Amino acid sequence: MNLTPSSTGSWISLLHESWMATGGDCLETIRELEVRLGASEPSQQVGLALALGAAQLAQFALSGLAEQVDALDAEVEAVEVSRRAVRPILEIGLQRRIDSEDEACRGACLCVKCGERAVSQGRRKRSWMSMVGELNLRRRYVLCGRCKQGWAPSQRALALPDSDFTARLEEVGTMLATTVPHGMARALASKVCGVEVSTKALEDMTQRRASICQAEDESEALACVPFDKKGLPRSGVACPADTVSKGPTVAYLEVDGVIPITREALSNSELTADDHERLRKAKQEKARGGKGRRYRIVGREVKNAVLYDGKDCVQESPGRGCLLDKRYVSRLGDWQSFALRTWAEMRRQRFDEAELLVLLSDGADWIRSFAQWLPVPVMLILDLYHAKHRIWEVANVLYGERTPKARQWAQAQCERVEAGNARDVVRVLRLLRPKSSRARSRVDALATYFKNNLDRMDYPEYRRRGLRIGSGAVESANFHVTGARLKLQGMRWSAQGAADMALLRADLFNGRWETRTRRLLAA
Repeated sequence: MNLTPSSTGSWISLLHESWMATGGDCLETIRELEVRLGASEPSQQVGLALALGAAQLAQFALSGLAEQVDALDAEVEAVEVSRRAVRPILEIGLQRRIDSEDEACRGACLCVKCGERAVSQGRRKRSWMSMVGELNLRRRYVLCGRCKQGWAPSQRALALPDSDFTARLEEVGTMLATTVPHGMARALASKVCGVEVSTKALEDMTQRRASICQAEDESEALACVPFDKKGLPRSGVACPADTVSKGPTVAYLEVDGVIPITREALSNSELTADDHERLRKAKQEKARGGKGRRYRIVGREVKNAVLYDGKDCVQESPGRGCLLDKRYVSRLGDWQSFALRTWAEMRRQRFDEAELLVLLSDGADWIRSFAQWLPVPVMLILDLYHAKHRIWEVANVLYGERTPKARQWAQAQCERVEAGNARDVVRVLRLLRPKSSRARSRVDALATYFKNNLDRMDYPEYRRRGLRIGSGAVESANFHVTGARLKLQGMRWSAQGAADMALLRADLFNGRWETRTRRLLAA
């Protein structure tokens, strides 16, 4: 905005004139400037807005000096005054941009659906809640006579949403709601941003962002599908946006799943007579509570993947390492849809060009199917610590919880596994004859588990090549990325709600929130 004297008027003179007219009363000066701002010509509005802001700052300074307030109250008031001072300036700046866009497209708006010329319906007023307060703007509204599609061209040009909140406020609100429960996000929005947003509004904007992100990710994943309908390799597969410039030499992919609690509404045929009566009463007394529905509590797995470059693995201390950079994929659903989304992210990170791709995981069957589906060679490594944990579980069942005999047996089998002799552990397990059915079941399950994963347990060779043998990154992702929001005490999610939140949490931890916002606005 060009704040020259010709564009602002002499705002200092305006402030002085109003100050003198009100006898130096700050509050009266502010009221007079507000009235003049509402009735002024566009050429004078910026100057009046600057004068109004200066008057509000002066009023704060004088009242702060006159009253003995503590630092906390003074800071709260200072932030609020700064918002009040800048709001009219932002509003005027946006209105000028809208006026310019409306003038540029006068009589030349074409419908994006049918190509017909849209007819102006006049200038309509709309308000948006922003980070600095309510913005009231007027923009031209047009309507297509053929398909009856209406829109405001200048609103779209400035990326002003169709919702009641500006894009920046929606970005902040959805980020808060993705980080903490909606009720707490509402309190944080009020405390940190000074904006009152209802819990329902936060839920709606979060769902809105998630649905758009889901559609974008689905489109991106389909564009990266490596096979055609016949299962043959596709040629010319697209690369996702923001693809890195250079792929890793050794790439790691850790995969696992975590199960948040979800719920499904029972159908009418599944409800008892008492349930129907309770539903009838809940409908009559809806002002007093919810709808009285009955739900079936289930658990749906959110599948997580962590992708990172081998060179980003750093040893902090003996026995403790860290990853300097990593990317997450979270998807609720079957492994096939998870595979499509993960492959798109692998393409973004150029994992398909790596000399060696290592997949670290536990021994779940779906992970082996996922690895076989990938169109690039993969080295499968069974998480050593997961294998040891299962040995200790069997030892405690066989010989008693944490007994010396259980410890001795478990340590011996763990040493065999770590030395690359998992076959010997299978033979030892087959020779055992536990008395209880529970112990026999556990022993048979562990023997089968190791037998099915022998090709993934050559730990001496992996260490010789300097490869990682633990999937701690994805175990951490299960807790921090997914569980810390979706598995809080007492939480029950719809399947769609859990899927949406899993995606948004991955975006948050990937540091893509701002980038994603820009892409959504551009689309």
